[in-house]
Amino acid sequence: MRTNPEWKYWGRHDPLWAVASKEGREVGGPNPWTPEEFLALGASDFADVLRHWTHYGVHPGRCVEIGSGAGRMTKPLAQVFDSVLALDISADQILRARELLGSGSRNVDFRVLEQPVIPTAEASCDAMFSCHVFQHLPGKEAVATYLRETHRVLRPDRSVCFHVPVPGAHISSRQSALGYAARNFYTRIKRALGILDIAEYHWYPVRDIFLMLMDLGFKDPELRIVAMSSNGDYHSYFFARKA
Repeated sequence: MRTNPEWKYWGRHDPLWAVASKEGREVGGPNPWTPEEFLALGASDFADVLRHWTHYGVHPGRCVEIGSGAGRMTKPLAQVFDSVLALDISADQILRARELLGSGSRNVDFRVLEQPVIPTAEASCDAMFSCHVFQHLPGKEAVATYLRETHRVLRPDRSVCFHVPVPGAHISSRQSALGYAARNFYTRIKRALGILDIAEYHWYPVRDIFLMLMDLGFKDPELRIVAMSSNGDYHSYFFARKA
C-alpha cells in the first residue's frame, strides 16, 4: 500500500508519537511520551470502547489487531482475550511494542505485514479490533480489503470493533472535507519527493461503511460515538458480526 512508507518512517523516528500524535508529546517536544503514560492512555481509551463492545457482544478467544503499533491497545486486548494476533507494517513499531509490554506480551503473536493479508487460517479467530488505522489507509478499497480478510478469518457470529472517522463525530476537529482533500494532495506531493513526515487521512460517510460491511458478508452493523475520557472528544466505532 502506498501509505506503508510513512508508517515505517515514523516507526523508526518516533513510534509513540506516531500512534498518539498529541502536540508537544513528540521526541524533543516539551513533554514527550513516557512508556507509562503511553500505556495508561491505551488502557483508558480501550476501557471506554470495551463498554460498548461488551454491550454489543464480544467473545473471548483469539483477537486480530490490525495496526498494533507500539502496543498501546495491544496490552489491554491481551488482558481481555486468550490470545492476540497483533499486525503492523512497521518492524520498529512491533519491536517497541515488545519492549513496552514485556511479560504482558506472553499471549501476543506479533507479525510484520507488507500486504493486507491476515496470516492465519480461515475461521480461526473470534474478534477483530482496529483503532486509528483505517483512516490512514489509501482509500475505501484498502479498508474493504482488510475487512474482507477479517471476514475470512473470523468464526461465524463473531464480532468486529474498529474505528473509522465519520463526518461530525470528532467535535474537536475543525477540518472540512476540502481541508482533508488538500492535506492528502500535499501528502502525495511530499511522498513523490521522498518526504515522509505526513500521513494520509480519510473519513467516510456512515452509509458507505454499513454497505461495505453488508456486501462483505457481515450482519448487524452498528455505529457508536464513544466519549473518550482521555481527551473529552468523541470517536466513531463500528461493530458488526460475521453472518
